[in-house]
Amino acid sequence: MDSEPLSTRATGQDDDLVKRLTELRLFFSSRTFTKDEYRYMKIVLSKINVDIIGDLPLEMVRQISQLLDLHEFVLCLAVSKPWRSRLLSSAVLRTITDRFCPSLTHSSNQYDPVVFLDALHRIGRSRWGCFQAALAKEFSWEHESYFKLDPMCHDNNHNVSAVYAQFGHYHDDPEPYDQAYTNALYSHGRIAWLAKPRVVVVDNLWTRTRKIFNRPTGPLSGPKLQILALGDRLVVGTVHGLIVAWDHVTNMYLEKRLPSPVKYATTEGLRVAMVLFNGDTFLWNFSSRLLMLATGPLKQSLGLDEQQLKSWVSNLRVFFHPTCGGTLLLASGYTDPRPGDSRAVLKRIVYEFKDMNHTDTLTFEVPTSIQKHDSPANIKVDIQKVLPYRRDIIGFCERQYRPLAQRVTPYKYDNFVEFDIYERQFRARTGEEFDPEEFGWRKPLEDADLDFQVKFYCNGFSVVSYRPGFEFGIGE
Repeated sequence: MDSEPLSTRATGQDDDLVKRLTELRLFFSSRTFTKDEYRYMKIVLSKINVDIIGDLPLEMVRQISQLLDLHEFVLCLAVSKPWRSRLLSSAVLRTITDRFCPSLTHSSNQYDPVVFLDALHRIGRSRWGCFQAALAKEFSWEHESYFKLDPMCHDNNHNVSAVYAQFGHYHDDPEPYDQAYTNALYSHGRIAWLAKPRVVVVDNLWTRTRKIFNRPTGPLSGPKLQILALGDRLVVGTVHGLIVAWDHVTNMYLEKRLPSPVKYATTEGLRVAMVLFNGDTFLWNFSSRLLMLATGPLKQSLGLDEQQLKSWVSNLRVFFHPTCGGTLLLASGYTDPRPGDSRAVLKRIVYEFKDMNHTDTLTFEVPTSIQKHDSPANIKVDIQKVLPYRRDIIGFCERQYRPLAQRVTPYKYDNFVEFDIYERQFRARTGEEFDPEEFGWRKPLEDADLDFQVKFYCNGFSVVSYRPGFEFGIGE
């Protein structure tokens, strides 16, 4: 606890005042107040001549900051120098950063106000759409002029046409593949897409460089490759029961054979977590062995019938914990038609695995508007980790209809449920009007972080940057 403001303000005062101030500080540091209690204190304090931020104990200022949205916090910084100094104290700044960017406070061993403020600025710019620069362009192949071939990946070959010709063995492939946007992904300032049905391109927005990948024996033969995940180190794809991955930093390639096709995958660092169509879940440490999570007991413990189990398997997703390297989170959902009740109940579940061992199960129930005769067991649940300006939250949405193959239409959602990874608690937003931007929900063919926002469209993409001073360098 920061006791400096107390000792400074109490200097020259009698012992009774010091005792009262100490008791007041202990009172506010030992509990959390409700909004009604804060409202009553505000009424009381408004009747006396006191600076509600500058003169109150720091612990009370810290608790007040927990009730402020980010834009309200920014406005308070501009009120006066005493307010700004108080709100930017280490205790308050840690509190406000932990609320909006818990991954930073949980992973940082040392307090760095510059880093914390930079994170808050980036969150604010992304939430309010305050972009610094913009770029819109088509996916292009051998006639690309914006992204230059990465010299380390392509051996400093100055013959650009010869490099692209190495990947042109299949003359019947479109140039570029006209459905590339449907399989494109964004992550950490990079865009991965299929230039041809069996050739992967990774374009770097930071350096304006391009890397082209295929299997060491040549372009993938047979069915089209599907890109499943893109991270800060790996781009991951699949074809049949084969999982393939390229380290887009070192340009290393590896592949693994799986017992059945991959439905979903995510990657972080040199790790890949994947869910197969049969519900089996694997963890692959790049250049190491493949490990299987024990999901069989999870299925049995639920006591589901055939349709419910099918829904549970279909909705299963896996996530890496943002700061705990050995922790995986499995999330799923299904609909439970309760006996004797005309309406079904939506079940949302998160399983926690530490070092491949199942350690905890967290469940949540929310009522639904559908009747039992509407075949609720077949309802699709969209599960994803929301955008970073909305904390580290896994969102669950009951999908009423989905985009068509050739025409992307808005999602219509009902019963939005959040799971806070750090607080390990669910929260339902039943009956609220769903605003994807407010909840940080990724729309179809869109993705973002605190640096860029990318939107994919037919044969192209648009991107905006939230980084001050960053320019795309168009026309250079």
